[in-house]
Amino acid sequence: MALPRRLATIVLAIIAAGCFALAVQGGYWWRIGEIGVGPVSTQRCFDGRCEAGTLAWAGGSEVWERAGIATWAAGMVSALVLVALAGALAARRGGKLAASVVMIATATAVVAGGVFVTQRPGVPGLEVARGTWFYGIATLAAITAAISTLRAPQPQA
Repeated sequence: MALPRRLATIVLAIIAAGCFALAVQGGYWWRIGEIGVGPVSTQRCFDGRCEAGTLAWAGGSEVWERAGIATWAAGMVSALVLVALAGALAARRGGKLAASVVMIATATAVVAGGVFVTQRPGVPGLEVARGTWFYGIATLAAITAAISTLRAPQPQA
């Protein structure tokens, strides 16, 4: 792989890994006033004090709560394999296996995240927050990095 392409792919993989981690660890997917709703927990901040809570109060189905946990896990695994892809490319390895694993992990993350979004409860005042955007950016960057790696010309032996 040519140096400019390698560097661009490494940067994309690191951006995707960071966005996946931010989306599932610190990025709330929806806001309801002062309450942030993420894949595995909620956070309420009143008068400068913040308290974490579960998703149960939102009245979502058990499928929705499990999809939230699956989304969290898929996002973290995707972040891990994207770092592995960036490491393989930085070490001047082909990275084809890592790129294939990134594709599988990203597809899993898309399915889990899709179920989490489509099964959300109809709570009034729900607004999209940054976690959803981070997850989308991560998905696009991960797929782009994986395709760039998989389509790179093989060095002649």
